[in-house]
Amino acid sequence: MANTAQHLDAQQRQPDLAMLPTERTLDPETILDMVSALVAQGQLALATEMTDLARIIHPNNEPVLATSALVAEVSQDWFKARALLTRLRHLQGTSITAETYRHEIRVLRCLGSVIPAMNLAQVALEKFPSDTILLQEYEELLSLFNTELGALG
Repeated sequence: MANTAQHLDAQQRQPDLAMLPTERTLDPETILDMVSALVAQGQLALATEMTDLARIIHPNNEPVLATSALVAEVSQDWFKARALLTRLRHLQGTSITAETYRHEIRVLRCLGSVIPAMNLAQVALEKFPSDTILLQEYEELLSLFNTELGALG
């Protein structure tokens, strides 16, 4: 009975191999579906490897970069998430979304980079002045900055 429980537990930890494409190409949608399933199963290491592969196959695909950044965030790999979000921001150019800014600002906060996060929030608010989440982030960053400044003086 214990052996059966161990076997079932081991099966739950393994990715569902039925979801892997057999003869289909590894298009971005297929890869992202697999990554989503892996994250849902708690297989972050495998999801990370899959997003790394996806970026090799599709280096300038926005959904692939965004998903890669999200997986890095969930894995708390802040440096990787920052690099991916910066790359995504540059790739999006003038069509950048508020969501991209929000994620990069939060990652900067997780890195303890208050001033770069504030600067990015200011840039984001120029493009999205009525975005309430960006406004909240900026106010929180100002508060953190003032607290840090007060601690110095």
